[in-house]
Amino acid sequence: MGDLMRHYWIPVLLSSELKVGERVKRVRVLGEDLAAFRAKNGRVGLLNEACSHRRASLYFGRIEEEGLRCVYHGWLYGLDGKCLDMPNEAPETTFKHAVQHPAYPCVEGGGVIWTCMETSKELRRLPEFEWTMIPESHRFISKYYQQCNYFQAMEGGIDSSHISFLHAPLDPVNKEVVEDIDKSGFGMAQAVQTSDKSPRFEVIDTDYGVLIGARRNTADGRCYWRITQFLMPFTTMPPADLENPIFQSHMWVPSDDQNLINWCISWHPTRPLTDEEVAAFRSGKGTHITEYASPTSEPYGDIRPLANRSNDYFMDWEGHRTRLFCGVPGFGMQDRAIQESQGPIYDRARERLGTSDTAIVQVRKRLLNAARELHEQKISPPGLHEPASYRVRGGSFVLPKDGTWVDVARKRLVAESDLRPSNA
Repeated sequence: MGDLMRHYWIPVLLSSELKVGERVKRVRVLGEDLAAFRAKNGRVGLLNEACSHRRASLYFGRIEEEGLRCVYHGWLYGLDGKCLDMPNEAPETTFKHAVQHPAYPCVEGGGVIWTCMETSKELRRLPEFEWTMIPESHRFISKYYQQCNYFQAMEGGIDSSHISFLHAPLDPVNKEVVEDIDKSGFGMAQAVQTSDKSPRFEVIDTDYGVLIGARRNTADGRCYWRITQFLMPFTTMPPADLENPIFQSHMWVPSDDQNLINWCISWHPTRPLTDEEVAAFRSGKGTHITEYASPTSEPYGDIRPLANRSNDYFMDWEGHRTRLFCGVPGFGMQDRAIQESQGPIYDRARERLGTSDTAIVQVRKRLLNAARELHEQKISPPGLHEPASYRVRGGSFVLPKDGTWVDVARKRLVAESDLRPSNA
């Protein structure tokens, strides 16, 4: 699966996290410890953290005009990993020309620094996520460190049945509680209030991943559909309220087998986010978690949430008893608490799947098939050559019982066609 992921563009850092010539940032992606920096010429470099000479950490390196210099013996590496200078070697030696340090290309788009870790082929265009193609004022991005395997976390992002329980109030007619949930979840009230707690799933493979429809029956005899998008290899888009659409997405990026960085994006396609909306996201509403334990520590402390297993994720036991199905505060924290409670990598041989797990089964098949086809038949992974296919959204709508959900989803859940990539 790691080989498969290396063919895709992977988010590494926010562009705002690297200032020209200021300092190096540690990142861990797909089990590799890397040093990220912005050279004095403004370009971003991403090098293996251990110097090729004596394996000293380049985290302490000096940023120069076109690269990063190790402080141990002064070796200078360019953005492409070529050794540009070896001041501790004799001037006449050509040794530096024989050293190629591991390095990965970086591209900026949508306020994010992306890398592709499969470097043997010509680089492709970035996927055209709608949120990367709108002004910066229209989106809000946060990320946090999560202590479990990326896939069990991502499975929570495509599981539309758990919202009737994990995120629900005990009393669905309690106006005060439901309004608070709606403010936190941005359009989740209808979902958690519906009396039909056993959605029927339908799934369809797409060019970019899987389209997931979850149908619930309404009291007036119609069908309430919640549409989730899975986009190869680790992106999900949960349903949004189309009456007041704040669209959301997650990118579940593996740090290694047992940890991930959970990227959370909220955006509005046609207007700036309001001050109230941004304040809600900054306070941890919706899927965002923005209160960190150690803002200055490395490598993950700056995005390690303050609430964690050791403090029971700030569990509110009184709220758990009287108001909420789960007393952990906040939708994002509820998801994280349960995903981490399964262990670093949970034993799927012991699970018991039902019809409500249809989407999870299909996404597993989609990824496993793609990995096998790449490994055994050298078939290019889905979506790589169709960046425009990523211009989709999650959503929800109500249809008559004989309505065709796929046709409606394909019409409503595609981004505007006149969008242009933005590096804002």
